[in-house]
Amino acid sequence: MNTLSRNIALDILKLVMAFIVIGLHTQFLHDFTKVGNFLTCNGVFRIAVPMFLLINGFYFYSFACEKKYIHWFKRVLFLYLFWMMVYSYFWWKPFEISLETLLAILEIFLVGYLHLWYLAALLGAALIMIIVKKFSAKTLVAAILITFLSGTAIQYAGNYHIFDMPLLDRVANTKWVYRNFLFFAFPFFSIGFFINKYDVHKKISFELSLIVTVIGFILVLGESYLNLLSPINDKDFDMLVSLLILCPILFILFMNFEFKGGSKQFALYASGVYFVHLIILFAYRKFMHLNSIELTLAVIATSLFISFFLIKINSKLKFIL
Repeated sequence: MNTLSRNIALDILKLVMAFIVIGLHTQFLHDFTKVGNFLTCNGVFRIAVPMFLLINGFYFYSFACEKKYIHWFKRVLFLYLFWMMVYSYFWWKPFEISLETLLAILEIFLVGYLHLWYLAALLGAALIMIIVKKFSAKTLVAAILITFLSGTAIQYAGNYHIFDMPLLDRVANTKWVYRNFLFFAFPFFSIGFFINKYDVHKKISFELSLIVTVIGFILVLGESYLNLLSPINDKDFDMLVSLLILCPILFILFMNFEFKGGSKQFALYASGVYFVHLIILFAYRKFMHLNSIELTLAVIATSLFISFFLIKINSKLKFIL
């Protein structure tokens, strides 16, 4: 994609989403309000990864049209391998060699360590997209609904312990069973692809997208609040049905801003913040005692500072951001 035609609004959106991911991992309001913390960390903050997937799916359409798959996959794969190596200190156990440990390491490598699951899922979603890219609009929409609602149903069944059999309950409460390339990444990646392919963003006005975005936020908060009220569930909620409404329309809202430019700085800072923030978070938690808001702000500030240097390095080594 020609950088002169970049929509800077999307890059700003990515940076805001990276900050939201930090707030999610630091439990932004944990030390101040139980309700507020739940409605953010199990509610509105859950828009972040779907928005990343939507943006990537939107731009992937250009690669699909030009059949430049290899270039795209190499870039994402190298990015994944590099950051898995950076975080290997936390997941690699070289002195505990056993079949169980090796299987655990294999699982981490295939699924992705903590926030790096996003890149592994992104690769899988793109592979599926190549297969289904010629589907009709109706068929693709059906595939999006079936996969996302199936994953969401598994998550809800696990969180609310619908299954009496311990094995089924344990499976339904295993994150990678539902939060994966098929049930989570593919639907949102496909929506971004779909929006670009059919120019959906050009057919919905700013006013309408703003109104529906507000409604979408209300729906997310409402669904999250209902989960909070239930005495049964005891897990996190990565997938909310209402995200299927909010995330696409929020994406379209930002597309309507159309801040054109040639700089990738916001996008690079978003990547840097997203990838490096957990190392910083681990360090702060080990060496300092901060409340949840102080911790969030400290991690954001430090992540931005380190990202400045990562961007400089990335100008020479193109595979780190």
